[in-house]
Amino acid sequence: MDNDILNLSQASEFLGISEKTLIKLLREEHIPARKIGREWRFSREALVRWLAAGDSTNYINQNERYMVSEDTPGKSLDLLDGIGSRLDSLRKNGNRIQALLPELGRDVTIPREATLRVSYKQQREVEKLEFKIFWSLREECKLEANQKFKAIPQKKDR
Repeated sequence: MDNDILNLSQASEFLGISEKTLIKLLREEHIPARKIGREWRFSREALVRWLAAGDSTNYINQNERYMVSEDTPGKSLDLLDGIGSRLDSLRKNGNRIQALLPELGRDVTIPREATLRVSYKQQREVEKLEFKIFWSLREECKLEANQKFKAIPQKKDR
């Protein structure tokens, strides 16, 4: 046999990734493998087919099942004022997100308990200051199984 069947260590070396990354892929069910007893086994041929069939856009932001966003270019002071006015609008409308993003198409309200995250990032050729309010996904907001991934195109230059 010419190593057509690989163990975890051999498969990670074959793919050029760490074992930790390979285990993450296994958990996410993105990679063809078979568990035999306590050990994972991989077909070299299946790994090559899996790589060849891949499309990078299938993996970008895969956890974002539903997204509506709006980008507003302008001067930084005006944008900061815009944040304040949007927060006022949100409060006046009972924390209903659709008041800010009519394209949302569903009535989602920020719950009483949430978390605010302020972060600064350098990503590719862009610097970002982000304000995020987030909370656990509520049962009434979950998408149906057949709505696995639905991204709504981002609105630009408004």
